[in-house]
Amino acid sequence: MTLANQLTLARLVAIVPLMIALYVPFPGNRIVALLLYVAAILTDYFDGIAARRSNKVTGFGKLMDSIADKALIVSVFFALVDLGLMASWMAAIMVIREFAVTGMRMVALEGGEVIAANRWGKAKMNAQSLAVFVLLLGYTGLWMPGFLVEVGWWLMVVAVILTLISGWSYLKDTPRILSIQSRRDQRL
Repeated sequence: MTLANQLTLARLVAIVPLMIALYVPFPGNRIVALLLYVAAILTDYFDGIAARRSNKVTGFGKLMDSIADKALIVSVFFALVDLGLMASWMAAIMVIREFAVTGMRMVALEGGEVIAANRWGKAKMNAQSLAVFVLLLGYTGLWMPGFLVEVGWWLMVVAVILTLISGWSYLKDTPRILSIQSRRDQRL
């Protein structure tokens, strides 16, 4: 197993202790949750670097990286909603977009086309990651918690807007992708 795939799996595994740190009160649990989140986000950055540098970009890595990203962000969204740090409508919009785009990518893949992340998708992910970081930092209570939660909420609004834009940037190609899939099905 490549280093990149190990980092991807570490991100997936990190979700469990992250959720425990958010929900089980122990001394410093909120700080531990923040640190686990930062570590998980860093694995997303470093797994791509490791895969490209070693020239070992694998099908497993491409699939699991996407799954790990979505599992991490959706889990944290649910926790933030439950903790009162994020509005449920925000989480719903972002989770629905993830399912819609992932579904479209799967259909495209069946038709032999790979849909890579575009600049809007990357901007969306960066905005979501920053908003979650700021909200969790505010949740720790270490420094200006009320202010950080307010800033985090507005950053999440930006993330929702970028989510809608990026979702549209992918989904506008749906008719073309369905056409490719239909032609493929007819050949079979």
